[in-house]
Amino acid sequence: MNDIFVYAIDVSTLNPDSAVWAAFISAERRARMAALQRLDDRRRSLGAELALHAALSRHLENYAPPPAYLYTPGGKPILADGTGWHDSLAHTGDWAVCALHGCEVGIDIERKNRVSTIPVREWVGMESYLKLTGAGLAGGFRALCATETEIFRLGQRVAYLARGEIGGCLLCAATDAPARLRVTEIDPLAFG
Repeated sequence: MNDIFVYAIDVSTLNPDSAVWAAFISAERRARMAALQRLDDRRRSLGAELALHAALSRHLENYAPPPAYLYTPGGKPILADGTGWHDSLAHTGDWAVCALHGCEVGIDIERKNRVSTIPVREWVGMESYLKLTGAGLAGGFRALCATETEIFRLGQRVAYLARGEIGGCLLCAATDAPARLRVTEIDPLAFG
């Protein structure tokens, strides 16, 4: 079975305004963080790219930070390293995650106690699929139905789902073939 490598960071202790992170994150991420007003939003944004750094450091032999991106016509960022790895980033509450996979992947993370008209378990499945396609939240939730292991659009299977949990949150990754999550928690102190 395919493995989706998920790297997770508890961002609650990160200082996103510290210069110690500059070597690990891209110029695009620094600009995005600078535009964010709230400290928690900057922590989550930083944590997502630190999780990507952890993933690339472990899976690319000659990886040198920061990561470089290309963008699809729809604006979805993709790794520009040419190694064949695909990534997806997500965050919620005190957690940020990166999924790294040999095929296109989308990941979502949500708190288990999140209040919504759509059950959280179904939401993470649908959102991970919309990240896989690059459509984002505008991609049409109403036509989607997520089971434990698959996602359907108007009754036709369009992707497979792999699920996990960390820190009171549900994780879900969407791919084109059955896969399983391999979740690794990263210590933020390991970076600086």
